[in-house]
Amino acid sequence: MAQQPPQGRHGYFVPVLKIVAAWVVALALAAGHHAFYASLNHTAPTLDPTWGTNASLLVHSQAGASAIGTTFAFIISSALGVSAGTAFLQCAWRVVRTRAFTVSGLDAMWSSQTNILAFLSLDFWRKARGIVILSGLTWAFRLVVTFAPGTLTVNTEVSTTSEPCSIPEFDFGATGSLYTAMRGIGLTYVGPSLNAQRIVSTTLLGGQPLPPTSPCGTNCSYVVIVDAPSFSCSMGAQSPSALNWTGADAPSPPPYFAATTDIMPTNVDNSGKFSFSDWDFQAHYTNYTEWQPDPDSGVNITCIAYNSTYNLNYTFGGTTPSVVIEQLVLHQRANELPGNETGPPSEPGSETLNEGTANYRALFDSIYDAYGKGSVEAVAGPAFQILGEPVQPGSFNYMPASLQIGQAPLVNAAATDLALGNLIWIPGAEIPLFFESLMQNVTLSILAGYPTQTSLTTCLVSSSEPHFVYNPRRLWLIYGLGLVVALLCDFIGLIALFRNRAVGATGNNFSDFLTATRNPELNALNLKEKGRIRLKYGPIASEGGRYAFGIPGSLGYSGKEVETLLFEQSM
Repeated sequence: MAQQPPQGRHGYFVPVLKIVAAWVVALALAAGHHAFYASLNHTAPTLDPTWGTNASLLVHSQAGASAIGTTFAFIISSALGVSAGTAFLQCAWRVVRTRAFTVSGLDAMWSSQTNILAFLSLDFWRKARGIVILSGLTWAFRLVVTFAPGTLTVNTEVSTTSEPCSIPEFDFGATGSLYTAMRGIGLTYVGPSLNAQRIVSTTLLGGQPLPPTSPCGTNCSYVVIVDAPSFSCSMGAQSPSALNWTGADAPSPPPYFAATTDIMPTNVDNSGKFSFSDWDFQAHYTNYTEWQPDPDSGVNITCIAYNSTYNLNYTFGGTTPSVVIEQLVLHQRANELPGNETGPPSEPGSETLNEGTANYRALFDSIYDAYGKGSVEAVAGPAFQILGEPVQPGSFNYMPASLQIGQAPLVNAAATDLALGNLIWIPGAEIPLFFESLMQNVTLSILAGYPTQTSLTTCLVSSSEPHFVYNPRRLWLIYGLGLVVALLCDFIGLIALFRNRAVGATGNNFSDFLTATRNPELNALNLKEKGRIRLKYGPIASEGGRYAFGIPGSLGYSGKEVETLLFEQSM
């Protein structure tokens, strides 16, 4: 019987078409995936759609975009698997023509693309290392589904716009809300109003200014310039005569003594009317231990009152507003401000006090009279014993009593024990900063709690919105690696296909495999011992040269076929 030429069921056309078409489809879908993600880049996702919403909302939602991206990745991964898997089959048929495998090795080879446990077969590794690598690469295509959808993320981007807004202001020169005045022959300043006292006490007790109210929503900021009073404080007594505690009943020096004074006083203004006096402030602090002064702990501080300009930056973020003093410019001292007593009603303008000066004075008086000016005395009583232990009672007396509220923030609480006669102050270098901060906080509280007018300014409004962010470089790195690896597998598979001359199951259907492998001579084999049985693919002598799996000794080859196989086996 003449030997039949080796022929596959479909010849070359079908496997070549599958290899090329699947790879081209993967490339086209990768470009489509890129175009889809690029169209979403820097756009705001819609709310996750519910049933009944239109397709546009579905595509532009985070859930919809994720689902579509995952679908793209899955189909591309599958197409690459089909292309490389078809090439793998051609290489597998080429290998089984050149070497004999155990049945278990053949099981492992043909199932290695779907069964990860197939890689545990030793015969598979010994006889077909190249096929093992090729099959492993086809498994790697599944990772595309894991990494490709992650190239589109949703980030929060902050955008800032400028909008006109109406902000609160307090014009110290246009209101009399911080002081009280008495009408007689003229108008005379009497003292701070309840508003001024309330602002100072609230700020001092709270340790911070009153919170401002946003004029522009929850995420905005603006800058405003305000003329207001301030302190410039330093260590040392610039007017030592003001710190005179010799009239006090306590030991000298007492734990605390403070008085108002004028540094470089100006008693008469240019108009001849009397100005305020004692604008400035001096204080002395001494630590006491067991009712006795520490001679090395005395600290003097001086605070000079100024008219100043505040550059304020208001920021409102969520529920926590903040105010930053970006710049504080000192101008004239407070004792250089215009006078505040008027003459008889017949004089022009005599019925109008200088509002700015009077308001400034009211704030300083509110701090001095209740919380700053006065003294603390340490009074120790006669010693006695309790349970054999000597006890010396005593007390620290605040004069006035409200002075304790003003000085409480300056006490070193950890080192102080009033019952034992220990009153320890914070480090002297920190005390001037406290008084400067107190006056600044009072000014900020007035702007927040008692605005007298509003003005238009520009507010910077920030909005935080989610946006799609696409990383095309990362997507093409993932797909590019997959396409290159698949192309390499395809090239090897096409070479194997043409060397096979279309012999074997060029398709992956069961009928293809059945046509390529049926051999009646194998009916008597005991497949329970498949680890011992070795089969090889080649022309069956008893079948007229038809190709099938058979025992190596039963295969027969034509001259040209033998030469080709011997050459390949020698490689």
